[in-house]
Amino acid sequence: MKTIHFYIFVLFSFIVKAQVGINTQNPQGLFNVDGKTSTATTNTTTGTPTDAQLADDFIIMKDGSVGVGAIPVSSAIMELNVSQLASGSKKGFLGPRVALKSYNDNTTISSPATGLLVYNLGTESTFTYAGYVFWDGTQWKTLDGKTLNTGSVNSITCSAVKLSPINYTLGTEFNGTLTVPYTDGNGGIYPAQTIGPLNGLTATLTAGNFNLGTGELIYSVSGTTTVSSPTTTTFPISIGGQTCNAVVGGARTLEPGEFQFFNYEIPASYVGLLSANSSGGSILMGKIRIDIYFNASSNTTGAVYPNIPRIYNATTSNIKLWYSAVSNVTNYMGGNILLAPGGYVNTDDGIYLNLGYNDISTSAARTAVTGTIPAQETETIDFVVDGVWYRMTIFIIVDNKNTATDTDNTRIINIVAQRMSGYN
Repeated sequence: MKTIHFYIFVLFSFIVKAQVGINTQNPQGLFNVDGKTSTATTNTTTGTPTDAQLADDFIIMKDGSVGVGAIPVSSAIMELNVSQLASGSKKGFLGPRVALKSYNDNTTISSPATGLLVYNLGTESTFTYAGYVFWDGTQWKTLDGKTLNTGSVNSITCSAVKLSPINYTLGTEFNGTLTVPYTDGNGGIYPAQTIGPLNGLTATLTAGNFNLGTGELIYSVSGTTTVSSPTTTTFPISIGGQTCNAVVGGARTLEPGEFQFFNYEIPASYVGLLSANSSGGSILMGKIRIDIYFNASSNTTGAVYPNIPRIYNATTSNIKLWYSAVSNVTNYMGGNILLAPGGYVNTDDGIYLNLGYNDISTSAARTAVTGTIPAQETETIDFVVDGVWYRMTIFIIVDNKNTATDTDNTRIINIVAQRMSGYN
């Protein structure tokens, strides 16, 4: 009889109050369970509990909204809140985990509803993608809307691949990118790839999706090279049902507006032609070698002069050359020059280069510098070779390495070339 009286009392209370609380006398919704895991999380008997007190609460509102760790906001059908939990005790949402057999599998989950969300384990050999996916009505897609069918392309254009930076140097660490164009991508996925090492370089591609139509694959390329440009490196590309050989590192014609950079560091005491040094010369568009002739050591406080920038014909045929060289000291020019194979043009009578003030780390730092010292000259050369206009800037510095001795001084040669225009 007592049991019957208890149930009648509970039913009467529910009808009168229309709210039920478990472990709380102050329910915040139609149904409120207070986990009461500690004194700090025990709800107050009146008013609205604090965020910390709601940390272990489960609440159902009159409109059916659900809150876990929170009183759900009016615009949410469900709100999960873990902000009150201490670091190391926070929790996440774990969706249903399944092993789908393909990107359009509709039998593992029978007749999946449009918008259905699951985590695919990727354990099936026929469908290895692991991650959250949703059903769009005909296939499973990633959360960013990408398709998961096997990717394919109509062609890979290895003749148009680009390595950036364009050149590499023997024994020097290389970090750059290899861009491979393709056509008629189907939007499907492609796997991660690692190619190499080849000549010390390894090309790596992260998994992703082809575009619908044309696009580019971007490989990261890194390693310490065992050769110097223009010796080429060939990366065999096989992806999307197509194969080709990407040949890079050799000279090629720049696209209009494209830059090519050359950077070398050699001892400041070196005398002779840069290309005779182990760093090698700089090849531009397969025709021009850009060299600097050093006539003396730069370990002196007087102007070392001349250091002559030279343009060499690196081909086995004659080339037609026009040039105009402008520096912060003087100007030189020439036109309609038929340059024989191996021939060169001195673009200046020499550029000033020396140690300048030669300040070292133990010197008092200068608070102001006025006037000039003949220690730094830069030169810009416009030249046209066989109808293509290029602009090249040469800037060389002598670095004293912040030491009082000259034995460790180096010259750092910086050259940048840009294709300005041209019909070929």
